[in-house]
Amino acid sequence: MARTKFARQQKLLSLMSVTLLFSLVLAACGNPQTQQSATQNKSDLDKQIAHAQSIGVPASELSPIITQENKLSGSQEPLSLFSSQPATNYYTNLAQNYATLTLQVKGLVDQSTQQYGYQASQSIKNFQSILSVRQNQGFIEAKTFANQLLQTQSQMNKAQTPGQFIQINQSAEQSAMALTLMGSTNDQLNTLSTQIDTLKSSKLDTSALETDKQNDVQMFRKATTPSDFTTISEQLNAQLQSASALSTLAVPYVGQVKLSQFQTSINQVKSYGGDPTSYQKQYVTDKALLNSNNFAKFSAQIDTDMQSIQLPLMQLQATSELNQLMNDSKTWGHAHQYHDSWDGQNYDQAYEYWNGTLYDIQGNIQAAQTAADYQAILDDLQQQNLLFQQEKADYSDTTPQDQPHQSDISLMKSLGVTGAKVIVTSLITDETRVYDNGKLVKTIPVVSGVTDKPTPPGFTQITNRQSPATFHAFDQNPNSPFYYPDTHINYAMMYHVGEYYYHDSWWRALDDYGLGTKYPHYAPAAFNMGTHGCINMTTANAAWLWNFTTPSDPNNPAPVYSIVY
Repeated sequence: MARTKFARQQKLLSLMSVTLLFSLVLAACGNPQTQQSATQNKSDLDKQIAHAQSIGVPASELSPIITQENKLSGSQEPLSLFSSQPATNYYTNLAQNYATLTLQVKGLVDQSTQQYGYQASQSIKNFQSILSVRQNQGFIEAKTFANQLLQTQSQMNKAQTPGQFIQINQSAEQSAMALTLMGSTNDQLNTLSTQIDTLKSSKLDTSALETDKQNDVQMFRKATTPSDFTTISEQLNAQLQSASALSTLAVPYVGQVKLSQFQTSINQVKSYGGDPTSYQKQYVTDKALLNSNNFAKFSAQIDTDMQSIQLPLMQLQATSELNQLMNDSKTWGHAHQYHDSWDGQNYDQAYEYWNGTLYDIQGNIQAAQTAADYQAILDDLQQQNLLFQQEKADYSDTTPQDQPHQSDISLMKSLGVTGAKVIVTSLITDETRVYDNGKLVKTIPVVSGVTDKPTPPGFTQITNRQSPATFHAFDQNPNSPFYYPDTHINYAMMYHVGEYYYHDSWWRALDDYGLGTKYPHYAPAAFNMGTHGCINMTTANAAWLWNFTTPSDPNNPAPVYSIVY
Protein backbone atom coordinates (compact mmCIF):
# COMPACT_ATOMS: atom_id res chain seq x y z
CA MET A 1 0.00 0.00 0.00
CA ALA A 2 2.87 2.43 0.86
CA ARG A 3 4.58 1.46 -2.37
CA THR A 4 1.49 2.35 -4.38
CA LYS A 5 1.17 5.67 -2.61
CA PHE A 6 4.84 6.45 -3.33
CA ALA A 7 4.36 5.63 -7.03
CA ARG A 8 1.40 7.96 -7.23
CA GLN A 9 3.46 10.74 -5.71
CA GLN A 10 6.22 10.13 -8.26
CA LYS A 11 3.75 10.37 -11.16
CA LEU A 12 2.26 13.54 -9.76
CA LEU A 13 5.71 15.06 -9.38
CA SER A 14 6.64 14.12 -12.97
CA LEU A 15 3.41 15.60 -14.27
CA MET A 16 4.03 18.83 -12.38
CA SER A 17 7.59 18.97 -13.78
CA VAL A 18 6.39 18.51 -17.34
CA THR A 19 3.69 21.14 -16.84
CA LEU A 20 6.21 23.55 -15.39
CA LEU A 21 8.68 22.89 -18.22
CA PHE A 22 5.92 23.38 -20.83
CA SER A 23 4.95 26.66 -19.17
CA LEU A 24 8.56 27.82 -19.25
CA VAL A 25 8.84 26.94 -22.95
CA LEU A 26 5.65 28.81 -23.74
CA ALA A 27 6.85 31.80 -21.77
CA ALA A 28 10.15 31.76 -23.74
CA CYS A 29 8.36 32.02 -27.11
CA GLY A 30 8.05 35.78 -26.85
CA ASN A 31 5.18 38.21 -27.07
CA PRO A 32 2.56 36.97 -29.58
CA GLN A 33 1.95 40.57 -30.69
CA THR A 34 5.56 40.95 -31.82
CA GLN A 35 5.32 37.69 -33.78
CA GLN A 36 2.11 38.91 -35.43
CA SER A 37 3.77 42.26 -36.24
CA ALA A 38 6.75 40.51 -37.88
CA THR A 39 4.40 38.28 -39.89
CA GLN A 40 2.33 41.26 -41.03
CA ASN A 41 5.39 43.32 -41.96
CA LYS A 42 6.77 40.44 -44.02
CA SER A 43 3.44 40.18 -45.83
CA ASP A 44 3.53 43.94 -46.53
CA LEU A 45 7.07 43.60 -47.86
CA ASP A 46 6.10 40.73 -50.16
CA LYS A 47 3.16 42.76 -51.51
CA GLN A 48 5.41 45.78 -52.12
CA ILE A 49 8.00 43.63 -53.93
CA ALA A 50 5.27 42.04 -56.05
CA HIS A 51 3.95 45.51 -56.90
CA ALA A 52 7.43 46.72 -57.88
CA GLN A 53 7.91 43.69 -60.11
CA SER A 54 4.50 44.16 -61.72
CA ILE A 55 5.25 47.78 -62.73
CA GLY A 56 8.62 46.91 -64.25
CA VAL A 57 11.27 47.72 -61.66
CA PRO A 58 14.25 45.70 -62.98
CA ALA A 59 14.96 42.44 -61.17
CA SER A 60 18.62 43.40 -60.77
CA GLU A 61 17.59 46.40 -58.65
CA LEU A 62 15.20 44.38 -56.48
CA SER A 63 17.58 41.45 -56.04
CA PRO A 64 19.58 42.86 -53.06
CA ILE A 65 16.36 43.50 -51.13
CA ILE A 66 14.97 40.06 -51.90
CA THR A 67 18.27 38.51 -50.77
CA GLN A 68 18.06 40.37 -47.44
CA GLU A 69 14.46 39.24 -46.96
CA ASN A 70 15.43 35.62 -47.57
CA LYS A 71 18.16 35.87 -44.95
CA LEU A 72 15.69 37.25 -42.44
CA SER A 73 13.12 34.56 -43.27
CA GLY A 74 15.76 31.86 -42.83
CA SER A 75 16.90 33.07 -39.40
CA GLN A 76 15.92 31.15 -36.23
CA GLU A 77 14.23 32.35 -33.08
CA PRO A 78 16.63 32.14 -30.07
CA LEU A 79 15.76 29.39 -27.52
CA SER A 80 15.54 30.32 -23.81
CA LEU A 81 13.80 28.28 -21.12
CA PHE A 82 13.58 30.95 -18.46
CA SER A 83 12.83 34.26 -20.30
CA SER A 84 10.66 35.43 -23.18
CA GLN A 85 12.71 38.58 -23.73
CA PRO A 86 15.23 37.16 -26.28
CA ALA A 87 12.37 35.88 -28.46
CA THR A 88 10.46 39.15 -28.08
CA ASN A 89 13.56 41.10 -29.10
CA TYR A 90 14.06 38.79 -32.09
CA TYR A 91 10.56 39.32 -33.45
CA THR A 92 10.72 43.06 -32.74
CA ASN A 93 13.95 43.34 -34.74
CA LEU A 94 12.51 41.12 -37.45
CA ALA A 95 9.43 43.35 -37.76
CA GLN A 96 11.61 46.46 -37.91
CA ASN A 97 13.88 44.97 -40.58
CA TYR A 98 10.90 43.96 -42.72
CA ALA A 99 9.48 47.48 -42.34
CA THR A 100 12.83 49.01 -43.34
CA LEU A 101 13.03 46.82 -46.45
CA THR A 102 9.46 47.80 -47.35
CA LEU A 103 10.46 51.47 -47.22
CA GLN A 104 13.50 50.68 -49.38
CA VAL A 105 11.27 49.05 -52.01
CA LYS A 106 8.97 52.08 -52.04
CA GLY A 107 11.98 54.36 -52.40
CA LEU A 108 13.34 52.17 -55.19
CA VAL A 109 10.01 52.43 -57.05
CA ASP A 110 10.13 56.24 -56.85
CA GLN A 111 13.80 56.33 -57.85
CA SER A 112 13.31 53.96 -60.79
CA THR A 113 10.29 55.90 -62.00
CA GLN A 114 12.26 59.16 -62.03
CA GLN A 115 15.43 57.59 -63.46
CA TYR A 116 13.80 55.72 -66.34
CA GLY A 117 11.38 58.56 -66.98
CA TYR A 118 14.34 60.92 -67.45
CA GLN A 119 16.17 58.43 -69.68
CA ALA A 120 13.06 58.02 -71.86
CA SER A 121 12.69 61.80 -72.10
CA GLN A 122 16.32 62.20 -73.22
CA SER A 123 16.01 59.40 -75.76
CA ILE A 124 12.88 60.98 -77.23
CA LYS A 125 14.73 64.31 -77.52
CA ASN A 126 17.56 62.58 -79.37
CA PHE A 127 15.04 60.77 -81.58
CA GLN A 128 13.30 64.04 -82.43
CA SER A 129 16.59 65.84 -83.06
CA ILE A 130 17.92 63.36 -85.62
CA LEU A 131 14.45 63.00 -87.18
CA SER A 132 14.40 66.77 -87.71
CA VAL A 133 17.75 66.50 -89.51
CA ARG A 134 16.51 63.73 -91.78
CA GLN A 135 13.30 65.65 -92.55
CA ASN A 136 15.29 68.75 -93.44
CA GLN A 137 17.50 66.63 -95.71
CA GLY A 138 14.38 65.62 -97.64
CA PHE A 139 14.22 61.91 -96.78
CA ILE A 140 10.71 60.78 -97.71
CA GLU A 141 11.30 57.75 -95.47
CA ALA A 142 11.28 60.12 -92.46
CA LYS A 143 7.46 60.17 -92.53
CA THR A 144 7.34 56.66 -91.08
CA PHE A 145 9.58 57.71 -88.24
CA ALA A 146 7.57 60.91 -87.70
CA ASN A 147 4.52 58.72 -87.05
CA GLN A 148 6.61 56.60 -84.69
CA LEU A 149 7.65 59.74 -82.82
CA LEU A 150 4.03 60.85 -82.40
CA GLN A 151 3.13 57.43 -81.00
CA THR A 152 6.16 57.36 -78.69
CA GLN A 153 5.43 60.83 -77.32
CA SER A 154 1.77 59.91 -76.82
CA GLN A 155 2.91 56.88 -74.81
CA MET A 156 5.30 59.10 -72.85
CA ASN A 157 2.50 61.48 -71.90
CA LYS A 158 0.54 58.56 -70.41
CA ALA A 159 3.45 56.59 -68.89
CA GLN A 160 3.64 56.30 -65.11
CA THR A 161 5.66 53.18 -64.28
CA PRO A 162 9.34 52.20 -64.69
CA GLY A 163 8.39 49.38 -67.06
CA GLN A 164 6.52 51.75 -69.35
CA PHE A 165 9.40 54.24 -69.35
CA ILE A 166 11.94 51.48 -70.07
CA GLN A 167 9.90 50.26 -73.04
CA ILE A 168 9.55 53.84 -74.38
CA ASN A 169 13.28 54.42 -73.92
CA GLN A 170 14.16 51.27 -75.86
CA SER A 171 11.77 52.17 -78.67
CA ALA A 172 13.14 55.73 -78.96
CA GLU A 173 16.75 54.50 -78.90
CA GLN A 174 16.04 51.97 -81.66
CA SER A 175 14.37 54.62 -83.82
CA ALA A 176 17.22 57.09 -83.30
CA MET A 177 19.78 54.41 -84.17
CA ALA A 178 17.84 53.51 -87.33
CA LEU A 179 17.76 57.17 -88.37
CA THR A 180 21.51 57.45 -87.78
CA LEU A 181 22.15 54.41 -89.95
CA MET A 182 19.80 55.86 -92.56
CA GLY A 183 22.31 58.65 -93.18
CA SER A 184 25.37 56.44 -93.55
CA THR A 185 23.49 53.90 -95.67
CA ASN A 186 22.26 56.69 -97.94
CA ASP A 187 25.88 57.83 -98.35
CA GLN A 188 26.75 54.32 -99.54
CA LEU A 189 23.85 54.40 -102.00
CA ASN A 190 25.05 57.74 -103.37
CA THR A 191 28.60 56.40 -103.69
CA LEU A 192 27.34 53.37 -105.61
CA SER A 193 25.28 55.62 -107.90
CA THR A 194 28.32 57.79 -108.62
CA GLN A 195 30.44 54.76 -109.44
CA ILE A 196 27.76 53.37 -111.72
CA ASP A 197 27.51 56.69 -113.59
CA THR A 198 31.27 56.82 -114.00
CA LEU A 199 31.42 53.25 -115.26
CA LYS A 200 28.59 53.90 -117.73
CA SER A 201 30.47 56.93 -119.06
CA SER A 202 33.40 54.66 -119.82
CA LYS A 203 31.12 52.33 -121.83
CA LEU A 204 31.21 49.45 -119.33
CA ASP A 205 28.24 47.15 -118.67
CA THR A 206 26.62 48.24 -115.38
CA SER A 207 23.27 46.45 -115.73
CA ALA A 208 23.92 44.06 -112.82
CA LEU A 209 24.97 46.89 -110.54
CA GLU A 210 21.93 48.95 -111.53
CA THR A 211 19.63 46.03 -110.70
CA ASP A 212 21.35 45.71 -107.32
CA LYS A 213 20.89 49.42 -106.69
CA GLN A 214 17.17 49.27 -107.49
CA ASN A 215 16.75 46.44 -104.99
CA ASP A 216 18.75 48.42 -102.42
CA VAL A 217 16.51 51.47 -102.88
CA GLN A 218 13.35 49.37 -102.42
CA MET A 219 14.73 47.90 -99.22
CA PHE A 220 15.83 51.36 -98.07
CA ARG A 221 12.31 52.73 -98.54
CA LYS A 222 10.87 50.00 -96.28
CA ALA A 223 13.61 49.95 -93.62
CA THR A 224 12.48 50.89 -90.10
CA THR A 225 14.93 49.18 -87.73
CA PRO A 226 18.70 49.28 -87.18
CA SER A 227 18.98 45.67 -88.41
CA ASP A 228 17.19 46.63 -91.65
CA PHE A 229 19.76 49.32 -92.42
CA THR A 230 22.66 47.09 -91.33
CA THR A 231 21.55 44.43 -93.81
CA ILE A 232 21.36 46.99 -96.63
CA SER A 233 24.76 48.40 -95.68
CA GLU A 234 26.38 44.96 -95.82
CA GLN A 235 24.90 44.38 -99.29
CA LEU A 236 26.14 47.77 -100.45
CA ASN A 237 29.66 47.03 -99.22
CA ALA A 238 29.76 43.92 -101.40
CA GLN A 239 28.34 45.82 -104.38
CA LEU A 240 30.84 48.65 -103.96
CA GLN A 241 33.65 46.11 -104.01
CA SER A 242 32.27 44.72 -107.26
CA ALA A 243 32.07 48.24 -108.69
CA SER A 244 35.67 48.93 -107.66
CA ALA A 245 36.84 45.73 -109.32
CA LEU A 246 34.99 46.67 -112.50
CA SER A 247 36.40 50.19 -112.43
CA THR A 248 39.95 48.85 -112.90
CA LEU A 249 38.95 48.26 -116.53
CA ALA A 250 38.29 51.97 -116.91
CA VAL A 251 41.17 53.37 -114.86
CA PRO A 252 42.45 55.87 -117.48
CA TYR A 253 39.05 57.51 -117.87
CA VAL A 254 38.00 57.17 -114.23
CA GLY A 255 41.41 58.38 -113.12
CA GLN A 256 41.06 61.68 -114.94
CA VAL A 257 37.61 62.19 -113.43
CA LYS A 258 38.88 61.50 -109.93
CA LEU A 259 41.90 63.76 -110.37
CA SER A 260 39.57 66.55 -111.45
CA GLN A 261 37.33 65.97 -108.41
CA PHE A 262 40.37 65.94 -106.12
CA GLN A 263 41.63 69.25 -107.53
CA THR A 264 38.19 70.80 -107.08
CA SER A 265 38.24 69.75 -103.41
CA ILE A 266 41.74 71.22 -103.00
CA ASN A 267 40.57 74.55 -104.44
CA GLN A 268 37.62 74.54 -102.03
CA VAL A 269 39.95 73.99 -99.06
CA LYS A 270 41.79 77.14 -100.10
CA SER A 271 38.58 79.12 -100.63
CA TYR A 272 37.41 78.29 -97.10
CA GLY A 273 40.67 79.49 -95.58
CA GLY A 274 42.42 76.13 -95.17
CA ASP A 275 45.97 75.16 -96.09
CA PRO A 276 45.91 73.11 -99.34
CA THR A 277 49.68 72.52 -99.54
CA SER A 278 49.79 68.87 -98.45
CA TYR A 279 46.80 67.95 -100.61
CA GLN A 280 48.32 69.64 -103.66
CA LYS A 281 51.48 67.56 -103.22
CA GLN A 282 49.35 64.42 -103.08
CA TYR A 283 47.63 65.49 -106.30
CA VAL A 284 50.96 65.89 -108.12
CA THR A 285 52.05 62.42 -107.00
CA ASP A 286 48.73 60.85 -108.03
CA LYS A 287 48.84 62.49 -111.45
CA ALA A 288 52.37 61.17 -112.04
CA LEU A 289 51.21 57.64 -111.19
CA LEU A 290 48.37 57.86 -113.68
CA ASN A 291 50.58 59.31 -116.44
CA SER A 292 53.10 56.50 -115.90
CA ASN A 293 50.33 53.91 -116.38
CA ASN A 294 50.87 52.61 -112.83
CA PHE A 295 47.14 52.01 -112.61
CA ALA A 296 47.05 49.62 -109.63
CA LYS A 297 48.96 51.95 -107.33
CA PHE A 298 47.17 55.00 -108.66
CA SER A 299 43.72 53.50 -108.00
CA ALA A 300 44.57 52.71 -104.38
CA GLN A 301 46.27 56.07 -103.74
CA ILE A 302 43.70 58.39 -105.32
CA ASP A 303 40.86 56.83 -103.31
CA THR A 304 42.87 57.21 -100.09
CA ASP A 305 43.73 60.84 -100.87
CA MET A 306 40.16 61.78 -101.80
CA GLN A 307 38.94 60.17 -98.60
CA SER A 308 41.52 62.04 -96.51
CA ILE A 309 40.36 65.45 -97.72
CA GLN A 310 36.62 64.84 -97.30
CA LEU A 311 36.12 65.48 -93.57
CA PRO A 312 38.59 68.41 -93.26
CA LEU A 313 36.92 70.05 -96.27
CA MET A 314 33.43 69.62 -94.83
CA GLN A 315 34.57 70.98 -91.48
CA LEU A 316 36.13 74.03 -93.16
CA GLN A 317 33.00 74.60 -95.22
CA ALA A 318 30.69 74.32 -92.22
CA THR A 319 32.86 76.64 -90.12
CA SER A 320 33.11 79.18 -92.93
CA GLU A 321 29.38 79.22 -93.61
CA LEU A 322 28.62 79.41 -89.89
CA ASN A 323 30.94 82.40 -89.40
CA GLN A 324 29.49 84.14 -92.44
CA LEU A 325 25.91 83.75 -91.24
CA MET A 326 26.91 84.72 -87.71
CA ASN A 327 28.51 87.95 -88.95
CA ASP A 328 25.68 88.73 -91.39
CA SER A 329 22.93 88.29 -88.79
CA LYS A 330 24.84 90.24 -86.14
CA THR A 331 25.64 93.10 -88.53
CA TRP A 332 22.07 93.31 -89.81
CA GLY A 333 20.60 93.02 -86.31
CA HIS A 334 22.81 95.85 -85.04
CA ALA A 335 21.88 98.04 -88.00
CA HIS A 336 18.14 97.41 -87.47
CA GLN A 337 17.71 97.83 -83.73
CA TYR A 338 14.41 97.86 -81.90
CA HIS A 339 13.82 100.95 -79.78
CA ASP A 340 12.07 100.04 -76.54
CA SER A 341 10.00 103.00 -75.36
CA TRP A 342 9.42 101.34 -71.97
CA ASP A 343 13.06 101.46 -70.84
CA GLY A 344 14.43 103.80 -73.52
CA GLN A 345 17.00 101.22 -74.71
CA ASN A 346 17.86 100.00 -78.21
CA TYR A 347 18.10 96.25 -78.82
CA ASP A 348 19.86 94.44 -81.67
CA GLN A 349 17.47 92.24 -83.62
CA ALA A 350 17.98 88.81 -85.23
CA TYR A 351 19.58 87.62 -81.97
CA GLU A 352 17.71 84.33 -82.40
CA TYR A 353 20.42 83.54 -84.98
CA TRP A 354 23.66 85.11 -83.76
CA ASN A 355 22.96 84.56 -80.06
CA GLY A 356 20.95 81.38 -80.36
CA THR A 357 20.68 78.68 -82.96
CA LEU A 358 24.09 79.33 -84.56
CA TYR A 359 25.84 78.66 -81.25
CA ASP A 360 24.09 75.29 -81.14
CA ILE A 361 25.35 74.56 -84.66
CA GLN A 362 28.85 75.58 -83.57
CA GLY A 363 28.69 72.91 -80.87
CA ASN A 364 27.51 70.37 -83.43
CA ILE A 365 30.55 71.16 -85.62
CA GLN A 366 32.86 70.48 -82.70
CA ALA A 367 31.13 67.17 -81.99
CA ALA A 368 30.83 65.99 -85.63
CA GLN A 369 32.78 62.87 -86.58
CA THR A 370 31.38 61.54 -89.84
CA ALA A 371 30.54 62.85 -93.29
CA ALA A 372 26.86 62.37 -92.44
CA ASP A 373 27.31 64.57 -89.34
CA TYR A 374 28.88 67.38 -91.37
CA GLN A 375 26.34 67.08 -94.16
CA ALA A 376 23.51 67.45 -91.66
CA ILE A 377 25.19 70.60 -90.32
CA LEU A 378 25.64 72.05 -93.81
CA ASP A 379 21.97 71.35 -94.58
CA ASP A 380 20.98 73.04 -91.32
CA LEU A 381 23.13 76.09 -92.12
CA GLN A 382 21.58 76.36 -95.56
CA GLN A 383 18.13 76.31 -93.99
CA GLN A 384 19.07 78.87 -91.32
CA ASN A 385 20.39 81.20 -94.00
CA LEU A 386 17.13 80.81 -95.95
CA LEU A 387 15.14 81.70 -92.84
CA PHE A 388 17.35 84.69 -92.04
CA GLN A 389 16.99 86.10 -95.56
CA GLN A 390 13.21 85.90 -95.22
CA GLU A 391 13.34 87.54 -91.79
CA LYS A 392 15.05 90.51 -93.42
CA ALA A 393 12.37 90.55 -96.11
CA ASP A 394 9.57 90.44 -93.54
CA TYR A 395 11.12 93.37 -91.68
CA SER A 396 10.44 95.60 -94.68
CA ASP A 397 7.04 94.07 -95.51
CA THR A 398 4.13 96.43 -94.81
CA THR A 399 1.45 93.84 -95.62
CA PRO A 400 -1.38 93.94 -93.02
CA GLN A 401 -1.19 91.19 -90.41
CA ASP A 402 -4.41 89.54 -91.61
CA GLN A 403 -3.01 89.07 -95.11
CA PRO A 404 -0.48 86.47 -96.38
CA HIS A 405 3.10 87.71 -96.24
CA GLN A 406 5.36 87.11 -99.22
CA SER A 407 8.15 85.79 -96.98
CA ASP A 408 5.75 83.10 -95.65
CA ILE A 409 4.78 82.06 -99.18
CA SER A 410 8.43 81.95 -100.31
CA LEU A 411 9.43 79.77 -97.37
CA MET A 412 6.56 77.33 -97.83
CA LYS A 413 7.45 76.96 -101.52
CA SER A 414 11.18 76.50 -100.81
CA LEU A 415 10.45 73.91 -98.12
CA GLY A 416 7.80 72.12 -100.18
CA VAL A 417 4.86 72.44 -97.80
CA THR A 418 2.40 74.69 -99.62
CA GLY A 419 -0.14 71.84 -99.68
CA ALA A 420 -0.05 71.14 -95.94
CA LYS A 421 -1.00 72.65 -92.61
CA VAL A 422 1.76 75.11 -91.69
CA ILE A 423 2.24 77.35 -88.64
CA VAL A 424 4.52 80.27 -89.60
CA THR A 425 5.93 82.56 -86.91
CA SER A 426 7.74 85.82 -87.69
CA LEU A 427 10.18 86.68 -84.90
CA ILE A 428 10.46 90.23 -86.27
CA THR A 429 6.78 91.04 -85.76
CA ASP A 430 5.92 88.37 -83.14
CA GLU A 431 3.01 87.14 -85.22
CA THR A 432 2.01 83.57 -85.95
CA ARG A 433 0.24 83.14 -89.28
CA VAL A 434 -1.49 79.80 -89.82
CA TYR A 435 -1.88 78.37 -93.34
CA ASP A 436 -3.91 75.45 -94.63
CA ASN A 437 -3.04 74.35 -98.19
CA GLY A 438 -1.45 77.73 -98.86
CA LYS A 439 -4.45 79.72 -97.57
CA LEU A 440 -4.07 81.99 -94.54
CA VAL A 441 -6.70 80.93 -91.99
CA LYS A 442 -5.67 82.80 -88.84
CA THR A 443 -3.19 85.39 -87.53
CA ILE A 444 -2.20 85.17 -83.86
CA PRO A 445 -0.18 87.78 -81.93
CA VAL A 446 2.45 85.98 -79.85
CA VAL A 447 5.38 86.50 -77.47
CA SER A 448 8.74 84.85 -78.21
CA GLY A 449 12.05 84.36 -76.38
CA VAL A 450 14.21 86.99 -74.73
CA THR A 451 17.81 87.72 -75.76
CA ASP A 452 19.34 85.21 -73.34
CA LYS A 453 16.72 82.54 -74.07
CA PRO A 454 15.89 83.03 -77.76
CA THR A 455 13.25 81.17 -79.72
CA PRO A 456 15.08 78.89 -82.20
CA PRO A 457 14.40 79.54 -85.90
CA GLY A 458 13.77 76.38 -87.87
CA PHE A 459 11.58 74.21 -90.07
CA THR A 460 10.12 71.35 -88.01
CA GLN A 461 6.93 69.43 -87.31
CA ILE A 462 4.50 69.61 -84.42
CA THR A 463 5.20 66.51 -82.38
CA ASN A 464 4.47 66.20 -78.67
CA ARG A 465 1.01 67.58 -77.83
CA GLN A 466 -0.26 67.81 -74.24
CA SER A 467 -3.51 69.13 -72.82
CA PRO A 468 -3.19 69.82 -69.97
CA ALA A 469 0.52 69.90 -69.14
CA THR A 470 2.78 70.94 -66.26
CA PHE A 471 5.95 72.83 -67.16
CA HIS A 472 9.06 72.65 -64.98
CA ALA A 473 11.91 75.16 -65.10
CA PHE A 474 15.20 73.73 -66.41
CA ASP A 475 16.99 75.94 -63.86
CA GLN A 476 15.67 74.96 -60.42
CA ASN A 477 17.64 77.65 -58.56
CA PRO A 478 14.95 79.99 -57.16
CA ASN A 479 17.40 82.90 -57.44
CA SER A 480 17.89 82.37 -61.17
CA PRO A 481 16.13 84.80 -63.52
CA PHE A 482 15.06 81.74 -65.51
CA TYR A 483 13.44 79.95 -62.57
CA TYR A 484 9.68 79.62 -62.32
CA PRO A 485 7.50 77.38 -60.16
CA ASP A 486 5.79 74.38 -61.72
CA THR A 487 3.19 75.88 -64.04
CA HIS A 488 -0.10 74.51 -65.32
CA ILE A 489 -0.52 74.84 -69.10
CA ASN A 490 -3.83 74.28 -70.87
CA TYR A 491 -2.55 73.59 -74.41
CA ALA A 492 1.04 72.74 -75.37
CA MET A 493 2.27 71.77 -78.86
CA MET A 494 6.01 71.09 -79.19
CA TYR A 495 7.56 72.42 -82.41
CA HIS A 496 11.31 72.12 -81.76
CA VAL A 497 13.59 69.67 -79.97
CA GLY A 498 14.58 70.94 -76.54
CA GLU A 499 11.05 71.36 -75.14
CA TYR A 500 10.05 74.39 -77.23
CA TYR A 501 6.26 74.70 -77.41
CA TYR A 502 3.46 76.79 -78.78
CA HIS A 503 1.36 77.21 -75.64
CA ASP A 504 -1.05 79.43 -73.75
CA SER A 505 0.21 81.90 -71.14
CA TRP A 506 -2.91 82.53 -69.08
CA TRP A 507 -0.95 84.75 -66.67
CA ARG A 508 -0.34 87.43 -69.31
CA ALA A 509 -2.75 90.28 -70.00
CA LEU A 510 -4.80 89.85 -73.14
CA ASP A 511 -2.95 92.73 -74.84
CA ASP A 512 0.52 91.45 -73.83
CA TYR A 513 1.26 89.89 -77.23
CA GLY A 514 2.66 91.05 -80.54
CA LEU A 515 5.35 93.47 -81.70
CA GLY A 516 7.91 94.37 -79.02
CA THR A 517 6.60 92.09 -76.28
CA LYS A 518 9.74 89.93 -76.30
CA TYR A 519 11.72 93.00 -75.17
CA PRO A 520 11.42 94.54 -71.65
CA HIS A 521 7.95 95.99 -71.12
CA TYR A 522 5.38 96.41 -68.38
CA ALA A 523 4.04 92.94 -67.62
CA PRO A 524 4.49 92.18 -63.88
CA ALA A 525 2.93 88.70 -64.09
CA ALA A 526 5.46 87.83 -66.82
CA PHE A 527 8.46 89.47 -65.10
CA ASN A 528 8.29 92.37 -67.61
CA MET A 529 9.89 90.21 -70.30
CA GLY A 530 9.37 87.76 -73.13
CA THR A 531 9.47 83.97 -72.87
CA HIS A 532 12.25 81.47 -72.16
CA GLY A 533 12.14 80.36 -75.79
CA CYS A 534 8.60 79.07 -76.19
CA ILE A 535 5.99 80.91 -78.25
CA ASN A 536 3.16 82.20 -76.03
CA MET A 537 -0.39 83.14 -76.97
CA THR A 538 -3.75 83.64 -75.25
CA THR A 539 -5.62 80.60 -73.99
CA ALA A 540 -8.33 81.10 -76.60
CA ASN A 541 -5.79 81.19 -79.43
CA ALA A 542 -3.93 78.20 -78.02
CA ALA A 543 -7.21 76.26 -77.90
CA TRP A 544 -7.86 77.15 -81.55
CA LEU A 545 -4.33 76.06 -82.52
CA TRP A 546 -4.78 72.82 -80.56
CA ASN A 547 -7.87 71.99 -82.60
CA PHE A 548 -6.04 72.96 -85.81
CA THR A 549 -3.19 70.54 -85.03
CA THR A 550 -5.47 67.68 -83.94
CA PRO A 551 -5.33 64.97 -86.64
CA SER A 552 -8.59 63.97 -88.28
CA ASP A 553 -7.28 60.40 -88.46
CA PRO A 554 -5.28 59.53 -85.30
CA ASN A 555 -4.09 56.28 -86.87
CA ASN A 556 -2.56 58.05 -89.87
CA PRO A 557 -1.95 61.66 -88.80
CA ALA A 558 -0.96 64.15 -91.48
CA PRO A 559 2.07 66.22 -90.46
CA VAL A 560 1.60 69.79 -89.23
CA TYR A 561 4.67 71.86 -90.05
CA SER A 562 6.19 74.77 -88.15
CA ILE A 563 8.32 77.51 -89.70
CA VAL A 564 9.92 79.96 -87.29
CA TYR A 565 12.04 82.74 -88.81
